[in-house]
Amino acid sequence: MIKIANLDNSKERPPLSSLLLLLGIVLLSMVFGNFIGGAFMLFICKLGFNDISNLNATIMSSKNGWWAMMIAQGLASFLTFIAAGTFYWRVVEKKRMNDFNWRKFPPLKTLTIIFLIQICFIPLSGWIQNLNENMDLPDFLEPVERFMKSMEDNLAELTKFITTFNSNAQLFTALLIIAVFAGVGEELVFRGIVQRKFYIAFKNPHLAIWLSAFIFSAIHLQFYGFFPRMLLGAMFGYFYFWTGNLWVPILGHIFNNGLALILIHLVHLKKVSPDVEKLDIIPLPILLISFTLFASLIYYLTKSENFENSNE
Repeated sequence: MIKIANLDNSKERPPLSSLLLLLGIVLLSMVFGNFIGGAFMLFICKLGFNDISNLNATIMSSKNGWWAMMIAQGLASFLTFIAAGTFYWRVVEKKRMNDFNWRKFPPLKTLTIIFLIQICFIPLSGWIQNLNENMDLPDFLEPVERFMKSMEDNLAELTKFITTFNSNAQLFTALLIIAVFAGVGEELVFRGIVQRKFYIAFKNPHLAIWLSAFIFSAIHLQFYGFFPRMLLGAMFGYFYFWTGNLWVPILGHIFNNGLALILIHLVHLKKVSPDVEKLDIIPLPILLISFTLFASLIYYLTKSENFENSNE
């Protein structure tokens, strides 16, 4: 078993107060980021306050709607996670960014295996997504279920809008904001800080990984994608645990989001079959092969002598 480096708890803030303070900083940054982003959207689309009641529909029908929404999302994402996480770590904890890492960056071979693990996880994730989407809540929770489905439909419409690119400039901007900003910011907060604090609190890396993955998925407010996203978060958490370097889950997150955007773009260009997005109908033999490769690569990653030696 690869062990996490010993943390000097005397130089760490207590876990509970740390998480509460981090939550406050993130929420304040989120409010500020969304306010700035909303004001930017109103300005670039030349809208008035009367349009706020139906803002998304108005912006999506606007000439500059895509750019307004994407850049606003980028501002909100940067302030909510990257800025808030960096502020907490540098100002509150008074630590350097390199203190997230207790091992050096792994070799290219290890990074390649991690990317392959993510590719092999895609069919499994699609299968779990299908199960998640077909979950039925008890009858007494029907109002909650209607609300969640309505929110899911609105998010699906918004996602379709911002992932439809009319130029390479739009694709590049989306990769920067949806892949890079999200990868850096979310891994900084959820793996770098939250997972670390849970580890200090419980001294159990697996509990820390799964708790932070649960919160990571819950904060996206998408119930019908909750379980595959939680598994994805746990996978990033284990990448961090196994390699001891925060840049590994960051690059894994960027790779995951970037690959999804590129595939969606190729589907829109009709260079790839739309069936690539229908991961819920993958034949069972392919699903089993995918899972076998996924498990085998994880086993190889954790047991490889080269991997362990590279991180000593």
